[in-house]
Amino acid sequence: MGEIVHFVGRNELSAKENLAAYIEHAKRNMPFPDVTWESNSWDITTFNIGRAQGTTKKVAHFKSIRDKSGNKPIVQVPFESQFLDFAKSVFSDTMRRLRLSEFKRHLYALQSIEQALIDAKLDPCVTQVTPFIMDAAADLLKARFADPWATARVLERIVTENINPARLTPVLIEWKSPISYNAPVRNDRVAKKQAEEAVGRLPSIESILALADIHHKSTHTPDRITTCFVTLAMYAPSRASEILSLPVNCLRTADTKEGSILGIAWAPAKGAGVVTKFSASDEFEVVVEETINYLVELGAPARMAAEWYANNPGRLFLPPGTEHLRGQPVTLHEIVTILGKENPINPSHAERYGFVKTGERTTDKARRGPEAQKAHWVGLYEFESLEKYVLGRLPAIFPILDGHTNIKWHEALFVLPDNSLVPSADSLLYVPSPISINQINNQLGANPNGLTVFSRNAKTNPDDSPIAITTHDFRHLLNTLAQSKHLSEALIAFWSGRKNVSQNEWYDHLPQEALIEAYLKLGEQARPVRVEGHLKDKVESISIQHGLTRDEALRLELGATHRTRYGICRHDHALTPCPKDKDCVNCTEHTFVKGDKRHHDEAEFQHKLHAKAVADAEKAVEEGQPGATRWLKLNQPKLERWRLVLDMMNDPAIPDGTLLTLPPSENSQSKAGLAQAVRLINVDTQAVDKQSFDDSADEDEELLMELGLL
Repeated sequence: MGEIVHFVGRNELSAKENLAAYIEHAKRNMPFPDVTWESNSWDITTFNIGRAQGTTKKVAHFKSIRDKSGNKPIVQVPFESQFLDFAKSVFSDTMRRLRLSEFKRHLYALQSIEQALIDAKLDPCVTQVTPFIMDAAADLLKARFADPWATARVLERIVTENINPARLTPVLIEWKSPISYNAPVRNDRVAKKQAEEAVGRLPSIESILALADIHHKSTHTPDRITTCFVTLAMYAPSRASEILSLPVNCLRTADTKEGSILGIAWAPAKGAGVVTKFSASDEFEVVVEETINYLVELGAPARMAAEWYANNPGRLFLPPGTEHLRGQPVTLHEIVTILGKENPINPSHAERYGFVKTGERTTDKARRGPEAQKAHWVGLYEFESLEKYVLGRLPAIFPILDGHTNIKWHEALFVLPDNSLVPSADSLLYVPSPISINQINNQLGANPNGLTVFSRNAKTNPDDSPIAITTHDFRHLLNTLAQSKHLSEALIAFWSGRKNVSQNEWYDHLPQEALIEAYLKLGEQARPVRVEGHLKDKVESISIQHGLTRDEALRLELGATHRTRYGICRHDHALTPCPKDKDCVNCTEHTFVKGDKRHHDEAEFQHKLHAKAVADAEKAVEEGQPGATRWLKLNQPKLERWRLVLDMMNDPAIPDGTLLTLPPSENSQSKAGLAQAVRLINVDTQAVDKQSFDDSADEDEELLMELGLL
């Protein structure tokens, strides 16, 4: 590849003169050899082949934001003529320099600039762009997208990398995107309704058991293909694109002291090197070997055809025994044989395939097929129309399946006969077709028609709702299991095929108590634990008084932990019973975790509950209802405590995962302490007046009620 020449505008030229030169430069250096500049839809499928791209097309449509065609592959309302060549130039220049795999944001940004110019009653020409126009374009993105930050950054790059260097406006534009970054709530961090107790989005145990049962019992090809994918996804934490681009010869063996072990060679999708992931058990070795052998055998005819097409472009593959038909008119029975179709093609359906009749007939019984033996003759079809039908199913990037590994179709495990995942259609043994992520996701529950691997086998959730999971959920499940076994971060990253250990946190769905357990058991090898509030002060005090390090003091203070409805309890019940039964918010041994959805939701619920209780009690006090004062004194402190919890939970300065604790409450923490308080209150009751006695009795009753003894 030659050196990239960047266009730089000349100060002595006008903005429109520089624009004309910029467009001419972009036309001369367009990186898409098979694209016509005048077209408003550029097919750039072959420009930068993605991971497991298969038959997926990449087309850039230069259409206005006013175009209502949606996701249709057409352009009904293109950019205005004054803006169109600029938009194509920016796109061409950007792709030439950056070779982006995700390019649609640039088109969205260009659409917003054009519309902002039109809304401002200006000519839709880039020379009219000002900071105010860019602000309006950003506003359009805000209205259009739930999270416009990334596309707004593209707006900023168009200014700094295209408009300003090319001098396309009378004065340089100083503009920065006003849209701030918000950390996204990733789909894989959102719990499903039926699994609200889970921190991450993990497949339910019912779905895993259902898939295992289907894998071992079903003989239906779409079921088997789907569960074969799941088997490989459960073998090691891998992305769907990594699995779907596995080579046929992916199995590896290694010798150990205990004997030979089986592994699968993976080429990870995010920059890590090729790794071999070995089986965790002998049983899994057997399952995986059977799975891969099944896929190898199922796809063998299709891969044989794919290899022919790789070596003989433009020529139809003919299975053994049909080579003599090349270039000759063929019958529908012969077409079925060449395609490898199980059932015959009805003559009335031939046009759907694009098969063209020659007008000739044959009376040869051997060419008719068993379904037409009673007929006197059968029609003949052009060989070229059959060839066109099959070759038309091969994408422009053929024979490359994956741009990352450059694996070819005939080398890929998941290149199978066409229609293999379509239950209602015959498979075409000699027409190769790669399985896509969307196809697997549809089988796992995303199918808009509702027909999935689960529904076909009458598998549902315990509440009879449909089971629906995604290809990526298995990766999160295995990462969570690895975290629960306290594997090192480096090992988890290696096993998952990650280049950066920091990426592990996106797949960590462990409850915080498991991390505390790891911290207590693994010492310096474990992930550090952050603390805030009373516990932090207490740990520092213990550290100073006993000459311990901060971690040593924290381990002593954490002690035994278990989960409660409200958070995590650190009290060791083996030593003493709970001193604050069902009153966790007033206990200094209770801990909340910043960023834990369960803890945050419970804190919000308790705050609303006590706020209502306080409001009702205040109203009752105003109305003079007896005993209302006691309820107000009981609930008001609790409301304040829950407010403190929420304040800490919502504090952006406190990182997620931090352990939060509240200071001691003013009331005694134990029943023994209560008994002592009651004695003190009742001392010398004979010597006080009736009002003082009544007040003491109220306080006694208040304390007893607070501990749930009344």
